[in-house]
Amino acid sequence: MLNFKVNEGLCIRCGKCITDCPTMCISMLEGDFPVILDENNCMRCQHCLAVCPTGAISIMGVDPADSIELQYELPTAHSMETLIKGRRSIRKYKNNALDKKIITKLLETASHAPTGVNAQGVLFTVTTTTEATEELRKEIYENVSRLLKTADYDKDDLRFQYMNMAHSAYTNHDVDVILRGAPHILIASAPKAIPLPKEDCVIALSTFELFAQTMGIGTLWDGMLQWCMEDFFPELAVKLGVPEDHKIGYCMIFGHPAVQYARTVQRKPGSLNLVDSF
Repeated sequence: MLNFKVNEGLCIRCGKCITDCPTMCISMLEGDFPVILDENNCMRCQHCLAVCPTGAISIMGVDPADSIELQYELPTAHSMETLIKGRRSIRKYKNNALDKKIITKLLETASHAPTGVNAQGVLFTVTTTTEATEELRKEIYENVSRLLKTADYDKDDLRFQYMNMAHSAYTNHDVDVILRGAPHILIASAPKAIPLPKEDCVIALSTFELFAQTMGIGTLWDGMLQWCMEDFFPELAVKLGVPEDHKIGYCMIFGHPAVQYARTVQRKPGSLNLVDSF
């Protein structure tokens, strides 16, 4: 049930909720207030609540007074540019875990990332303690050892080359190439049945990464962990609680960085295709 409500004392009948509704399911008879006649047509995006200038609209039990006012809270273009350009892949971490409240804040904020047709199906699976991550780390390398001993694999397959390198570094030098000694791992997955499960996960992780950086938390997009969870040892993902009917979009590691960067890097201009007419 949508529980669409209009505070008639606040509503100025501007019609913004009607014109901005993606599915055009809100209507208003002359002299009346906005209503939703067909609830099945609503995509639960809350645009009506967000666009209302007076905070008159509530939907799905959400109180507009609990939303963040955008007028004074958005970052400047320069600060956003610095955030994006200053992002670094962190490969060295402190061993201490993040407070669970911080992890929850990160994940709840990242859950606001856009999804195809507003599916909102992304599931974040995260280890919240260094102990859990360490147990996973040990099990990953045990599995890698068995894989390299028993599998009849293609020596030219880049994935196996990386796994062989990681196994050698861990066994001979106690260097963790797969998880980089990070205290936390993060898996973004989504039901295979939704329109864009992988893309939704990647967008969510991108959002997570940028927000984490504002809190001084480092991240790394972990392709080797992705191979482990999706290609080689999917039983580990199931053990962590990832549903079997989910597609793993990507994996990430995160934690307090053991290195601090002082400035942005300088890259060559990006590849641009500017189309002035068609």
